[in-house]
Amino acid sequence: MIDINIKIAGQAGQGIQSIAEILIKVLKTQGLHIFAVQDYMSRVRGGHNFMQMRISDSPVYSMQEHCDVLIALDKNSIDIHKREVPKGGAIIYDPHSVKADSPDRRYIPIPLNTLSKEVGSPIFTNVIAAGAILALMGIDAKAAEAIIKKQFSKKGDEVVEKNLKALQAGYSYFQENFDNRKYSIKAQSSKLKAQMLMNGSEAVGLGAIAGGCQFISAYPMSPSTGVFTYITQKAKEFNIISEQAEDEIAAINMALGASFAGARAMTATSGGGLSLMAEGISLSGIMETPVVIVNAQRPGPATGLATRTAQEDLEYVLHIGHGEFPRFVFAPGNVEETFYTAIHAFNLADKYQVPAFILIDQYLADTYMTFKELNLNKVKAVSYQPSVVSNPYLRYQITNDGVSPRAYPGQGDFTFIADSHEHTESGHITED
Repeated sequence: MIDINIKIAGQAGQGIQSIAEILIKVLKTQGLHIFAVQDYMSRVRGGHNFMQMRISDSPVYSMQEHCDVLIALDKNSIDIHKREVPKGGAIIYDPHSVKADSPDRRYIPIPLNTLSKEVGSPIFTNVIAAGAILALMGIDAKAAEAIIKKQFSKKGDEVVEKNLKALQAGYSYFQENFDNRKYSIKAQSSKLKAQMLMNGSEAVGLGAIAGGCQFISAYPMSPSTGVFTYITQKAKEFNIISEQAEDEIAAINMALGASFAGARAMTATSGGGLSLMAEGISLSGIMETPVVIVNAQRPGPATGLATRTAQEDLEYVLHIGHGEFPRFVFAPGNVEETFYTAIHAFNLADKYQVPAFILIDQYLADTYMTFKELNLNKVKAVSYQPSVVSNPYLRYQITNDGVSPRAYPGQGDFTFIADSHEHTESGHITED
């Protein structure tokens, strides 16, 4: 049975994610199941951050408190996490930059900076560390070469070759100096087919694309930013308009404008950003204009804890916006479910012409999971655009099912009116 926990710890800016990204991609190709979480402070440099991965030959849905392998990129990381590493575990560190007090058999000193300079630059430290960990786990270095080539291919052949050299440097150094130690941290390949791997933010974004998203506007705000950046990266490929707004008020109103014009539209935010959207969400309610809103929750009032996780906003989302109007609220439970939820949200928002909320949190947004291939037939995007609209066009016509006919500008030779006041069936202001 394989069940290994790896923790990479250090300061923001030291490349924690770079090491983790290589490892999880390589281990995924070996047919292993992965569950990985991030813990990071609200700063660009410094502080104490870590990423923890659990690797198993059976599905995993949570972390464990201990770590079998600790990669400590600074001394603080050793001081904080060394008690989590049991006997037989490993603590990898650079002895030239990190001083370990009373090192025991768990400690594996690898001169990461020296080896990286030999390759050509200090920036290769992360790839060297990844190579050493793969050697420790008994994973063939060739399994990582394809990942390295793909990851750095856009930067040219020279960069690819240097990263391959860095990988081999870390791998060889461990084998030559520590392979005689009998660590029980081995992760032989599984016979399982390679799994899909993504985090919650990517799953929301991919689900939105599968749900027919044509427009996204947002103001970056952790931990929702990953949703926005993922869709933005894919925007050209899928003919999506992505707009970084000047604030969240603009973001929600841009999305409503796009939706009124006929696009499936969404926005993503968190905490205080959602508060700024309250009036726009009410506008969606009275205009009967569909929009999907991703709220990546974080703790505390005001700015609170900007990069930590919480599930505090359910009551707020149920009642946000002055006046009463219907809305859908989804709270997916894991990464795979989040993909299907996003498609549902677009379909139901469109069908009933209301806002739909997707509640995630920092933990789900930043957690990587492996799972079987997505079933693209399980939930499909459904269009509710009417093929024929009567003239005169009564946008807010009272109907038996409560859903009024919704046409888009240019669809017919008649007037389009959408109003923030109470209105008649035709959309004109009324106080009757």
